[in-house]
Amino acid sequence: MADYTNHNAKAVLEQVRNHMADLETAKAEHRMDCTKMKYRGYSWDCVYKIDAVFEELSIFDWWNETLSMSQLKQMEKFLVQAIKLGFTGYVCFKVGAAGCSHGMWAYKVESTTGYSPDGDTLFHSFRSGDNYWDAELDGVWMHEKYATEENRCPDFTLAQIKAELA
Repeated sequence: MADYTNHNAKAVLEQVRNHMADLETAKAEHRMDCTKMKYRGYSWDCVYKIDAVFEELSIFDWWNETLSMSQLKQMEKFLVQAIKLGFTGYVCFKVGAAGCSHGMWAYKVESTTGYSPDGDTLFHSFRSGDNYWDAELDGVWMHEKYATEENRCPDFTLAQIKAELA
């Protein structure tokens, strides 16, 4: 059986932090790894080419070509929260753009196939302007459990997710 532990929350968090440090170093030293990074605009700010780093960051799909420091910070914040809530297994990301599908997922269990496993899942939005959460617990997504005629797909806050887990 293949080993997919490099896609678990703690391993990916370490990679995210390494990539953040590398972007900071590239900016400070005005030198970057051209195989993985490129300059953003006419500044010394660097971004990652997603097609060069998707595997190590567990990104399975993306709409934009690049990944910024801001997006890495969002990934870090999500992973820290997921670990605190017990979602330490497989994680994956779909880097969204305005109007496109997107998301960050963390599972309680590890993947045995390299793909998303079944079971309890934490979700957070991952595109500019969105900030909502959802969770699948005991086989039911919260947006399904709490759907109403007026709101067929409700969004949740982190506080609501924590309350549901309690």
